[in-house]
Amino acid sequence: MAKQGTGRVAKEAVIGLEEGVTRKCFIVTPIGSDASPTRRAADGLINAVMKPVLEKMGFETFVAHEIASPGSITRQVIEHIIYDDLVIANLSELNPNVMYELAVRHCVGLPIVVLAENGTRLPFDISDERTVFFQNDMYGAVDLGPRLEAAIEAALIGGEPDNPVYRVTQSRVLRESVEPDDAQAFLIRKLDYIESFIGEIKLRGVVPTPPSLPILNDAQLDFLVNIEDSDVDNVLIKEFLALMPGVTSVRSVNSESAKIAFIVSANREIEWSDIEVLEKHFKVQAKLLKKRAGTKSYYPKNRF
Repeated sequence: MAKQGTGRVAKEAVIGLEEGVTRKCFIVTPIGSDASPTRRAADGLINAVMKPVLEKMGFETFVAHEIASPGSITRQVIEHIIYDDLVIANLSELNPNVMYELAVRHCVGLPIVVLAENGTRLPFDISDERTVFFQNDMYGAVDLGPRLEAAIEAALIGGEPDNPVYRVTQSRVLRESVEPDDAQAFLIRKLDYIESFIGEIKLRGVVPTPPSLPILNDAQLDFLVNIEDSDVDNVLIKEFLALMPGVTSVRSVNSESAKIAFIVSANREIEWSDIEVLEKHFKVQAKLLKKRAGTKSYYPKNRF
């Protein structure tokens, strides 16, 4: 449980920074040698997309091959990964150093945004993680900018971390919190068996990666998000909602009371604080409603 508390408090500290205070973002990326195609692709993406977006959002950007401070580069990189307010990981080329640094950040439980070039086949243990895919060309850079900004906003919203390391530690806490012979323990053992079986199937390449199991101690909840403005990109809003922690699916629906509407399914309570971040980012007015258990009707959630 200490891990859960540490992650939550750390994220609240990141979100609670006063306006005007420069935040730090470390970019984890394949580097390659000077003038190599890997270096050119990495520097192009960083300079054309990442740095402009991060500067606009008040972040100071750090990259391993641009660190000029004296001392151990490895130590400085690890310090950035552990302590910076945000990490962006580019998994293109599936570089081993990038994978290692991603795992370190997952252990810390602080905000992270994962990118990958279209066509990248992610390893099975992170293949169901939220990833922003991009096309490595000039139009791809234009297209990635607003989607990266939305992903960063969603990552900074807060809530519990959502990564494989955190889910495993929480699963262990749950197993240790029940009596060994009761029905809940039996169910957990069965779920562990199913998860292991699915993992083996994925390793053999028999079936595509299934969605993650829901958090065991949370019920599935449905919410209706109405957007009252029509001159916004509903695709970007849908992607933003999908990147919120705990959200399992988002689908567009027709609504008589709103020009744009989405049904959001989640394994946690969606709060007005989440929707207010969306309103601020897209400069729109929204309404948040929650589905009544066992019915098809929704009731409005109070903003305050």
